[in-house]
Amino acid sequence: MNTQPWEVFVASGDKKEALAKALYKEASSGAAPRADLPAPKEWPEALTKRFMEHRTRRFKFLGIDPSDQQKVRESQLRNFQFYGAPCALFIGLDKSLAPWSIFDLGVFTGSLLLAIHDLGLGAVPQAASMAYPDIVKKALNIPSNINVILSVAMGYPDKKALINQYQSQRRGQDDFVRWHME
Repeated sequence: MNTQPWEVFVASGDKKEALAKALYKEASSGAAPRADLPAPKEWPEALTKRFMEHRTRRFKFLGIDPSDQQKVRESQLRNFQFYGAPCALFIGLDKSLAPWSIFDLGVFTGSLLLAIHDLGLGAVPQAASMAYPDIVKKALNIPSNINVILSVAMGYPDKKALINQYQSQRRGQDDFVRWHME
């Protein structure tokens, strides 16, 4: 239908730094998330297992003991600082749209990430940093009719940073493709 329903708001420089500071302060205070698009309260068992395996592998790779709650929390809070990236993009949709439009947003975001990488930049899509969209909307003068769904931290990647050496696991196609051919 070519509705192109996405809206993108870009913050860099002092504006991005002030926003990161405000989001970090809110998150580190223990304030309850109030995302425009809340995460599921429960995940199917297979997805929970995959997430926990990824979490364990990533923390081990980074030298973080998953039982060290302070180190785990510090790692989580980096989301709200956009991992130190110089630029943050915020992607949203009009509140009046039906859930169908989230599909368009996903396709757009995937294409955006590929375009960013094609330019030699790095990008990290972030849902966690959208726990406090009211702060983002106020800082960036985002209209009240827009739900901010996710952010993307963007900049030149530090190829020497340990986290940039980590490779997450991917499901094999036999795990998610079901062929029905005659």
